[in-house]
Amino acid sequence: MSHPYIKFEHTELWGKVNQIIDDLIENQDIEVTTKKEYVVGYICENLIDMPEQNNNLQED
Repeated sequence: MSHPYIKFEHTELWGKVNQIIDDLIENQDIEVTTKKEYVVGYICENLIDMPEQNNNLQED
């Protein structure tokens, strides 16, 4: 599915953020009503803007 965050999909960061959100959903801590790709992508994009995170962006 196409979305503005496609460039992050195959990164380690995407996998970690996605898993964290899955855990929160499973534990019924949050309910996501927006397409999950947009939530994960938005978080990834904002974390990437943090200078210390730039060195940790890696392809899976």
